[in-house]
Amino acid sequence: MTAQTHDDAVDMSEFRSTVRAFANAEILPGAAERDESKEFPAHLMRRLAEQDLMGISVPEEFGGLGLSTRAQLVAVEEVARADAALASIYTAHYLGLEPILVGGTEEQKKRWLPGLASGEVLAGFALTEPDAGSDIASMRTVARREDDGWHLSGSKTFISNAREADLVVLFAKTDPSAGFRGITAFAVPKGTPGISYSEPQDKMGIRSAPTYTVYLDDVVLPHDAVIGTEGRGGNIALTALNRARIDVAAMANGIALRAWELGREYASERKQFGHPIFEFQAIQLLLGECDAKLVASRVTADWASDVKDAGQDLRRAASISKFVATEACFSIVDQVVQIHGGAGFMRESEIERLYRDCRILRIFEGTSQIQLLTIAGNAPSIRSTEY
Repeated sequence: MTAQTHDDAVDMSEFRSTVRAFANAEILPGAAERDESKEFPAHLMRRLAEQDLMGISVPEEFGGLGLSTRAQLVAVEEVARADAALASIYTAHYLGLEPILVGGTEEQKKRWLPGLASGEVLAGFALTEPDAGSDIASMRTVARREDDGWHLSGSKTFISNAREADLVVLFAKTDPSAGFRGITAFAVPKGTPGISYSEPQDKMGIRSAPTYTVYLDDVVLPHDAVIGTEGRGGNIALTALNRARIDVAAMANGIALRAWELGREYASERKQFGHPIFEFQAIQLLLGECDAKLVASRVTADWASDVKDAGQDLRRAASISKFVATEACFSIVDQVVQIHGGAGFMRESEIERLYRDCRILRIFEGTSQIQLLTIAGNAPSIRSTEY
């Protein structure tokens, strides 16, 4: 499949059908086995690249398809519906390319974005530290300018794609006394000397999407490794995260969609008192609530994607979309486990895996509580006509 290069030439329903057919044929069948083995699905990342899905919203001038964020959400949702772990790797790639797209120089965009958009280059994003999560200004990783380049020391943790990525955007303090304004973003190619990794961290869910602690022992980068300008890394990081939160919303919607499908299938097949349990009002109420929450979450994600593509302030819309979708996803998956009863608690049940996979969505790329603080801090004036 090769997607069209302009949104007005793309039938979104057809685009979704094409991605879903690919996901049903190649991603969904092995998801349970990958969860058990925790094996990084390199072959599937190559297949996503072959499907022209690694740079959907990257402008054509930099090698992407130049489509809208809505098209990107369709792809993320369909991949997540088939395998949340693969979707986590996929969205981490988009998160890793965002800093270059929004903060890089023209030369850096021309150098890196074509490979990222084609999938030849897999991206990662290294911001979180053991003592610096939502409070990125407290990071301890430092970068010191010397005649031969930047010298980086410190560590990062919970970093997706870290060992597998061909390019990691990494954030460090170039002025430790300046707090948030002392953070700088760096492009770190794979194989850079001085970098080492922990073993893949043992997670509750999305187990074939490895995360690592990354150790930097006097890592030397060239002076032009700085993305954009020195001291702008904090702004670049938050801008990238705001844009990536919409992808997380789509990932949540994909998991929720699969859960809703599983709930309907099980309710139609499972019989009690001589009838499929789907005929019982209690089950219909659960499924109806799931349907309503999923529709609302998808509409909210589409709205946020339109705000992004219009170049408007994205903070509130991104946080609303992530909060609504991830909280709804957890609720939907939980209710479908309830529909399955004891069968949903068993490891061989697909809904059990979705339950483990979806829990992280309310934490990474900013917890639900951080999203609410952002929403409250960016609410329209009471005199606004926005509502």
